[in-house]
Amino acid sequence: MDIIKYYVEQFNINDEEFIKNDIDNEKAYEWMKREIPLFTCSDKDIERAYYFRWWTYRKHIKSTDDGVIITEFLPRVPWSGEHNAIIAPVGHHLCEGRWLRSSEKYLKSYIKFLLQKCTHSFDYSTWFISAIYEYSAITDDFDFGDDFIDLLEKHYRHWEETHRIADGSFWSIDGYDAMEFSVSGTDEKLQTMRGIRPTLNSYMCANALALSKFAAVYGDNERAEKYLKKHEFLKNFINENLFEDGFFRAYHYYDDEDPTKVKDKKQVFPKELIGFIPFMFDIPEKGREECFDLLLDDNCFYNEYGLTSLEKTNERFLYEVDHECLWNGYIWPFATAQTLTALIKVAKGSDSKKYSDMFVVLLSQYAKMHKRVTEEGKTIDWIDEVMSPVDGSWSSREVLKNRGWREGKGGYERGKDYNHSTFCDLVISGLAGVGVRDGKLTVNPVLSDDIEYFTLNNLKALGKEYEISYTKENGITVIEH
Repeated sequence: MDIIKYYVEQFNINDEEFIKNDIDNEKAYEWMKREIPLFTCSDKDIERAYYFRWWTYRKHIKSTDDGVIITEFLPRVPWSGEHNAIIAPVGHHLCEGRWLRSSEKYLKSYIKFLLQKCTHSFDYSTWFISAIYEYSAITDDFDFGDDFIDLLEKHYRHWEETHRIADGSFWSIDGYDAMEFSVSGTDEKLQTMRGIRPTLNSYMCANALALSKFAAVYGDNERAEKYLKKHEFLKNFINENLFEDGFFRAYHYYDDEDPTKVKDKKQVFPKELIGFIPFMFDIPEKGREECFDLLLDDNCFYNEYGLTSLEKTNERFLYEVDHECLWNGYIWPFATAQTLTALIKVAKGSDSKKYSDMFVVLLSQYAKMHKRVTEEGKTIDWIDEVMSPVDGSWSSREVLKNRGWREGKGGYERGKDYNHSTFCDLVISGLAGVGVRDGKLTVNPVLSDDIEYFTLNNLKALGKEYEISYTKENGITVIEH
């Protein structure tokens, strides 16, 4: 069976294709056949979601006067930059897209555009530099031009100049972490609160390490040492200051009128899914991974439809606010992908099988989220912005639809095929366990007994071709071509 054709035909039939970029539905099959690793799995929900997410990802590949970019929304939204570009999900875009066979064609111009030409590259906090390094490590491609390291350093310094406070940490606002109306970022009067958050601090910690590694590749030892020290400082700061009562949390610790100054008073906030972000970048001290038990705790983050962005016992869980994008307990693929990426790191570094079991349970649940029941009662493949933990509906879509698809909010079906998270990367780097260490491919699958088999063929990494297969009876097999 031609598995790509099998899925693409179903996706195309159910699709309302009202916006086309470089690769329309008619070209989707040939593009996917040429570009993506082939995947089969005993868990058919994971398998289907894998192909669906590549099918949606290609919709966002867009040629512009500034080269190829990757978009977040298909319709133009008023808060985007040039060519409808938005910086917030760039880390997801790069980590997903690095597995494409022509990733250089699609991602290098996108990276250069965001570093050189985009005037909105600082609208949201990101792990941009870290994600660039992850792309380079998999592709073994570090050639971005002579001024690349200077551009990375300029990008990093911008955040230091605008968001660093006196103690060396970074403040941010939840909306500019792409996480509006969180309980740690919005008070009960709906006033925005700046905070020392696990988001930007972890991103800057990871970005510093990636910048150091790039400098080392280019033989700039002085700059490599400089940014390694910045990384180590932030790693220590996060561990010593953001970990409170068994969890990484946001807090307030500075003068609201002058965020460059530190105050003595510390206000700590509840458990939010952002508390797992430090684990994405191997920041936490050993032993703190026990907090991942909360992901399967019905009284904390676990919900039948997906992981809630706020602990469910908090008094402000799902508090009422007139907005379509809410991080006060609603389920977000963006945060789910971050959390599962963090869980992959923990599972690979642990002797305990419980983290691998947990990952498979949550990846399968995440796969099942990729559905919508139409007004006619038909279930179709779908990815959107935010899901309700109450009924599993795509709540942002319901709000926007009920308000008549306002143009000022992005218009008709704004969130359809939303490119704001990873899924395929979780399969390839997590379930199949593909990575790179010291310039060599590593395969360390994150599996449970629920997975009977998987295959991953036509995988391109480090300039070579690989076939990876697993059965419960025979274990893992890797063939290099």
